Amino acid sequence: RDRHCAWPRCRRPIAWCDVHHIVHKQDGGKTTVASCVTLCQFHHDVCIHRRGWQIVLHPDGTTSVYGPHGQVQHSHSPPSPPAAQAA
Repeated sequence: RDRHCAWPRCRRPIAWCDVHHIVHKQDGGKTTVASCVTLCQFHHDVCIHRRGWQIVLHPDGTTSVYGPHGQVQHSHSPPSPPAAQAA
């Protein structure tokens, strides 16, 4: 699934990435594709573990990240508004 760092807009190659458990193993997180993402060292060590960002893996493989001060980034476009209904 991940061909590069899963952080929104980061394209560091997979060879530079670590596997990150969305729920830490010490808290019962499993090592499965559905519960892990690949992150480059900066986003993994600095942003997640030192600065307190959280990452959410969506069912379609996209990600959203949330910073400790309300920052939000998405690896996908916002959803389209619903189409207007014909009268």
